Amino acid sequence: MEDKTMGNVWWKEPMRVLQYNLQVRDTPGMDAEKIARETEEMAANVVVMNVGGIYAWYRSKVKYHHVNEFLPEGRDLLQEWIDAFHKRNIKFVARFDFSITDDTTYQQKPQWFARHKDKSPYYRGEKRMGNWSLFLNTCATGGYRNEEVGVPVIKEVLENYDIDGIFFNAPFASACFCERCQEKYLQKYGKEMPDNPDDFESDWLSYCTKENIGVIYKAIKDVRPEVPMILYYCPFTSKTKAFGRFDRDNIYDRYATADLICTESQNVLSNGINEIPETIHPVLSMKAGQTEDGELLPFGIIHSCPGMDWRHVGLPENEYLPWMCQVPAANGTIWHSVTGYNDTITDKRIIHTITAVDKMIVKCEQDMHGAKSKADVLLLWNGSKAGKNWADILMKEHIQFDLMHDYRINKERLMTYKAVIIPEGFPVKDGLDKVLAAYVSAGGSLLAERCEPDEITQLADFFGVEKNVQKGEYLYASYMRFEGKGAPIKEGMDTDKAAFRGEVNYCIPFRETEVLMTLVPPFAPMEVVGAPPERASIPTPVTDIPLAMLHSYGSGKVLLIPFNYHMLAASFHLKDHYRMAYNMIKLLSGEDMLLKTNMPSGIQTTLYEKDNQILVHLVNETGQRPLMDTIPVYSLSCSIAIPEKKHVMAVRSVIGEENVSYKESAGRVEILLDKLEVWDMLSIDLK
Repeated sequence: MEDKTMGNVWWKEPMRVLQYNLQVRDTPGMDAEKIARETEEMAANVVVMNVGGIYAWYRSKVKYHHVNEFLPEGRDLLQEWIDAFHKRNIKFVARFDFSITDDTTYQQKPQWFARHKDKSPYYRGEKRMGNWSLFLNTCATGGYRNEEVGVPVIKEVLENYDIDGIFFNAPFASACFCERCQEKYLQKYGKEMPDNPDDFESDWLSYCTKENIGVIYKAIKDVRPEVPMILYYCPFTSKTKAFGRFDRDNIYDRYATADLICTESQNVLSNGINEIPETIHPVLSMKAGQTEDGELLPFGIIHSCPGMDWRHVGLPENEYLPWMCQVPAANGTIWHSVTGYNDTITDKRIIHTITAVDKMIVKCEQDMHGAKSKADVLLLWNGSKAGKNWADILMKEHIQFDLMHDYRINKERLMTYKAVIIPEGFPVKDGLDKVLAAYVSAGGSLLAERCEPDEITQLADFFGVEKNVQKGEYLYASYMRFEGKGAPIKEGMDTDKAAFRGEVNYCIPFRETEVLMTLVPPFAPMEVVGAPPERASIPTPVTDIPLAMLHSYGSGKVLLIPFNYHMLAASFHLKDHYRMAYNMIKLLSGEDMLLKTNMPSGIQTTLYEKDNQILVHLVNETGQRPLMDTIPVYSLSCSIAIPEKKHVMAVRSVIGEENVSYKESAGRVEILLDKLEVWDMLSIDLK
């Protein structure tokens, strides 16, 4: 990857971004000076505004570039914006969107547009009420997005306006079946394009996006190489009604044609309570977007609304605040996204809440500038549900962790962690088996959740089991029994067993392999578990069927979990399953974990370090989501490991400015924070 980290450039400094998603009919009322002043009052130092693509917000001379019909006569509104923001030292980033354009262009250039399998175009908003033209999706490989409209528009703006950066909205490729895309597919993969987009190769759509954006990126650098380009990345594979399938991106592919990357963590409450986004969505998106050296940090775009179908009202403040705070707490850069500008935003709570968060960020951003993540555990990451659930377990148990992408396995980096987790379904290929073996042999510890027989037999000797592995049926009314050597897993739990449900891979451990937990089979069929109690006795309370096996390998150890552990925690949210996971990690990584605390699970903790400083973020997500109230937490205690030969000079509550007491002892600092409202950062100043 090209080195984009050197030099004194504005976008390497702390940023607080505010994006105004402008509506064309509001154009006549726009007062550039007033908007710039209000942006400054909201503590933003970077603004993103519509410039080109769907609508040109200036008098464009590029054919097929639709000029906003509501632009004021005799004035250059775009120039007014830029001048007003620059007077206040606010950087101006131009937003472009070439993903759709209107039907008048389609009638002239139908070959520029994306096609379904039946060759029909992708219509956008054909049922929208009012006097509007019809929008259609453009093809990522077509002329509109590339040399015939996209490139000339970019060059026109760069040559005529002093913009500070460029942001591409909706750059993703639609699943297109035009002849051009089908031919490219055949050339790339040596086979015909499948009829169903779900069957496309996993990197196809991301590849199309990269090819298109590469053309635009080159055009930018040819004209003004100092102007950074900001591009979306997809941390997870997903689907939308508007664009269809989105493939998880390789962030290094994105950085090949961009200077900075961003992603959205929409808190879409309008999907209903049963479809509420994961609480850790923003922090996971930020972790997934960071380069392995930590030099390039992603933007976290947070929309102000509880769903785009309610985009003109704000998220409830008590839900909105901690959701936004997760972004800077995960070492990302906040990017607020609102509909309209302050004069047209009638829900003024949006403005107040954004201002409050930005002012909190101002308090801690200089301390965080240049800080690096500090973690005990490395979670191998491919964007899967299993990975998300393990991340949720780690967050709830306050275990500090980083991610390592499947496409960027780095042996040297892996060696720096006390423990590594390989979740269900994560493929062991391309030499990963040798990397893991070297890591454990050198003294590392691995927790392997393997849910299919071939995943276990592939590394049977490494796991300490025989190659004869059989998978059983789905079990209900069953338990995990703690064996004598499994006592560390039940620490803090006065019981001999814990709830179990799922499919077990029946393994035969080697003689030297320690069995920590065993299966207690179903005591009854599900239809009679409740009655009669006279027959509730457990017929087989003890077996030798292993559910957790610890195998020494070289100087390290491997803990094999031969079933879907993460789903127990995700499906039932029983404290036992989270506590057991914590104890497993402690068994593997040792007693001296970086952070020890009894804080509630609803408080998210993230840990960073820089010269003579340890930084601990606390984000309060306590309560049932969506949060209706902010529930302050009092008397929060934690213990932090101190680097060798360092001593504590002070401990500060940087954001909340609350009272903090501390005591240094035996290489750790014991901290007591009086109160946490929404977000705070503790700075442990060292000498």
